[in-house]
Amino acid sequence: MRIQATFLTLLAASLPLSAQAQDLSGMAGALKVHSTRERTFVGAISYTQPVGNYNALSLSYINEGHPEDHHRDGMAGQVWLRTKNVAQGLMLGAGVGRYFFFDTARTDDGLHNFDNDHGWGSIVSLQARWQFDNRWYAQAQLNRIKPDGKDNTTHLLIGAGYRYDGVPGAKLHLQNWAYDDTLTLSTGHTIVNSLRSESSRPFTLEYRRAAGKYVDWTVSALDEGSTVLAHRRGAAAQLWLIRSLNEKVEFGMGAGPYVAWDGRDTQGHDTRLTGLLSAVARYHVNRHWLAQVAWNRVVTDYHRDADVLLVGVGRKF
Repeated sequence: MRIQATFLTLLAASLPLSAQAQDLSGMAGALKVHSTRERTFVGAISYTQPVGNYNALSLSYINEGHPEDHHRDGMAGQVWLRTKNVAQGLMLGAGVGRYFFFDTARTDDGLHNFDNDHGWGSIVSLQARWQFDNRWYAQAQLNRIKPDGKDNTTHLLIGAGYRYDGVPGAKLHLQNWAYDDTLTLSTGHTIVNSLRSESSRPFTLEYRRAAGKYVDWTVSALDEGSTVLAHRRGAAAQLWLIRSLNEKVEFGMGAGPYVAWDGRDTQGHDTRLTGLLSAVARYHVNRHWLAQVAWNRVVTDYHRDADVLLVGVGRKF
């Protein structure tokens, strides 16, 4: 999948810069649809990796709200040119990149009244940040998104972020990363990407092993729960890139194939090959235990995309 290659390559480009600070931010604001002049809300979560004093790479999840007949969100990877990186004070930046979108769009189909459309677009951004002396910063950002075959949108966002220390060396696992194995049991909330957002209770069991200082691989058994539209369960294999934010917390993105059986599949397929795109935050309580929060997007070719939000506890051995 092109989305896997794009975002994993972008994150990989920042791996040698592990001694530099990284930051996480959250923003919210207003969105305008250009063709209809509709207005709705928008929200975003971003991870940014500086590259020297004047450049940066970022990965963002953007939720573009609920314009009429559309629920659109997506992942953006951007390259930034900024004024000098400062410990305190004002920093300005301009970013450009690619945006992979997921659009739940209303249709006149009698079988189901929505489609899950996927596609690519461009994103350009302007940003102003005020860095305080306690690692926190305030941020305002303007985005313009032009998706292929979809409505263009403009976002005005305001929010805050936190700058972490760069952690040199390997990611946060056991001191010898080659023996880092984790078994994690999770549950949470599944949301089907329909216009009604049907929900259910998922359960997952994940086995994770370090494949390198910044790379993990996982095998997971998933039960997404049951709704009137889908009752899907199966197994997924993913490759992950992991970044340490401090001595306890790490952040990662993963992607891979997901082979699933759907008991509500109206097209008679016994199994389907879908994609699983994920983001995870892991907190290492001690040498043997960790807590984990994960967002997973199931990407399908039969209009049954879903978000699987998970909270879990893992045992390292």
